[in-house]
Parts: sequence; C-alpha cells; structure tokens
Amino acid sequence: MVGLPVETFGRYELLRKLATGGMGQVFLARQKGPVGFQKLVVVKRLLPHLSEDSDFIKMFLDEARIAGNLNHPNIAQIYDLGDVDGVLFIAMEYVHGDSISQVNARANHFRKGGLPLGLKCRIIADAAAGLDHAHQARSPSGRKLGLIHRDVSPQNVLVGFNGNVKLIDFGVAKVSGKLSQTIVGTIKGKHAYMSPEQARGEELDARSDVFGLGVVFYELLTSQRLFKRDSDMATLKAVVGTRVPPPSEVVPGAPKSLDALVMKALARKREERYQSAGELQLAIEDFLLAERLPGTQAHLTAFMKELYASELEEDRVASEPTVIQFDPRLMREPSSPSSTKMAPVAQEQSQGKATARQGKAPAGSSAGTPTRPRPVQAASAPRRPASPRGNGEEPE
Repeated sequence: MVGLPVETFGRYELLRKLATGGMGQVFLARQKGPVGFQKLVVVKRLLPHLSEDSDFIKMFLDEARIAGNLNHPNIAQIYDLGDVDGVLFIAMEYVHGDSISQVNARANHFRKGGLPLGLKCRIIADAAAGLDHAHQARSPSGRKLGLIHRDVSPQNVLVGFNGNVKLIDFGVAKVSGKLSQTIVGTIKGKHAYMSPEQARGEELDARSDVFGLGVVFYELLTSQRLFKRDSDMATLKAVVGTRVPPPSEVVPGAPKSLDALVMKALARKREERYQSAGELQLAIEDFLLAERLPGTQAHLTAFMKELYASELEEDRVASEPTVIQFDPRLMREPSSPSSTKMAPVAQEQSQGKATARQGKAPAGSSAGTPTRPRPVQAASAPRRPASPRGNGEEPE
C-alpha cells in the first residue's frame, strides 16, 4: 500500500503533526540517511510568524541548548538543532508511548482497579530521577547550570510502551546563561502545577519542581485534579492557600503510609519539602520496598504492553525506530579490475531508485547488470494510540 504524501523538511520527512503550541509545531518525522538508514524522531519547528521575533528565537534556542546538556535515561534526548530555509527546528527523541495522564485515564477505563499503586510509584520515582539529573547538570566546562524545569506536569512526563519514563519540554526552564531572560514577577508554566513561590512570582530553586512533581503524584494517586479551578486567578489562590487532604482521605484503601511522603512533597514552605528530587525518589523507592509492591520497570513494561496491546500490534512494523535496508550489491566483490563497476548507492538514492530489502536478481539477469530496482513506497506513520498525546502540548 502506498503511503500518504509527506512533507520534506530538510533531511526529515514530516509524517504527522502531533501538536501546535504557542511557539512551535511538533511533528512525528523520519530522518533518512545513506544505505536506507531511517530513524523516527520528533521535529519541533518554530512557527513561521515567530521567525523574525528575537525573543521567541532566543527561547527556542534556549530549549535546545538546555536539553542538549542533559544525558539521562529519564530525559528525552535532543539530536539536532538547525534551520531549513530560515525556519528553526529541534529534532528530539521520539517516545513511543503516552503521557501519564492518558495512561492513567486509559487504565481506569479499561482495567479494573486502574493503574496499580506500585507502577504509579515507579513512574514518579523515575521522573524524579530525571528531574534530579537536570537540577545537578553542568555545562561541558563544569559550570553548574542551576536548571529549574518550571513546567513539571502530567503532559510533560511520558511513559513509553517499553516501560521507559521520560521527562520532556524544557521550553520554559530557568537556567543560568540563558539567551532569554524572565522578568522578575512574571509567571511561566501551567498554573495548576506551580509551587506557591512560583505562583507568587518569587525567585525559584529546584524545590519548586519537587512541589510540581508532588502535584502530579497526588493527581496520579487520586485521579482527581488538585488545584485546578475555573479561572487562572482562582487556581493560583488554591495553589497558595487551599487545604490539601491526604490521599488516603480521597481514595478509600490508599495506604496511610504514603500520606506523609506525598504531603512532604506538597509542603507549602520549601524548607519543609524534600530538598531535592533525588530525596523524593529515594523516599518512593523505600516505600516500594517496605510495602513489597511490584514496581520495577519490568512490571511497568508488561503493564504497558497489555494496556496498549491493540496499538502495539498495529504499529509492530511501522514503529521500529531504525530500519537498515540491505542491498546485496554492496557486498559484491569484483573478481578482477576489469569487472563491471557498481553504481554508487548514493547516486541511485538521489534518483529515487533505492530498494527496500532487495532480494536476489531474477534468473537470467547478469550479475554485473543488476535488475531495475523498484521505487521505495512511503512507509505508513505509526498509528496514534486511542488516547493520543502531543509531546507536552495537551490542554491544562
């Protein structure tokens, strides 16, 4: 079956638009290279009307520079930064999975009992590990970056179908040495996941992100919004002053031993919170051990494969991130200097004649005169899950 036409953007083929945010468009894309090399990535490109706005250009470049310094299994990787015909873009890791909010909603809908407690803890512990790495990150010269994410929310924590948890979207992160600067008193991030000090426009440190992850944890445990109200102002007031009931008061049967852990992450005074995301991670790991809950990555992988079984079956071939297309002529060894020369593969590809997994030449054809290869048909993009997500660009 011939796939739908795709837009070519530099060395990338844009297979499907995933989301449009205030600063850029996000696409599932395919990177192509020599000898049939292919890799699925996510391409985020700056909106055309912002290409002349120096402030937005600086913010866009900051996102790439910040994430480019981070190398951790729980942080989505940045592969490339560049421009095509004056349009800036970032190419980043494609996480074949869903946001934790969508995973939780799907589990509540399709599975009795929803997402198991041990797996909820695993997701947050892994997100905390990625967050702690970001907070401790240093530049290539060894200077501490002092990075604060400022937008820790369910949309920005992804769970891959392989069980990997990834933190994404450093678009509004605060870090020393940024090209763009935040004016003191301004607020960046999603209001319902801000810390009290962030809601008041105060100076922030890493403990602000700990509070944001605490809100995400609370909502994952209770399947209820914590601070979200009808207006932004009402939401900010709730962040600063509304009483937070312990999870065991909201969810019957929730272990009270988890209350203290969650409430410490949600302490309104930052001095009373976990002083780092690493401390929160260790507290969750200790809870899992004490309660003997199945909460390893292997358990999470098995659960995700079961929960998304139909999507994974349909994506079985198309979702493979890398496919090497083999041409047997590359292995041909000329018997003598006078043997017929092989046409360069790169030249054939430029003429649109690359083959996909080429087989043997038909009987009767000469070894030195290969048969005419069939043109490659555009591969179908992986099917979106039933609960689609857009790499952090979901409604708040």
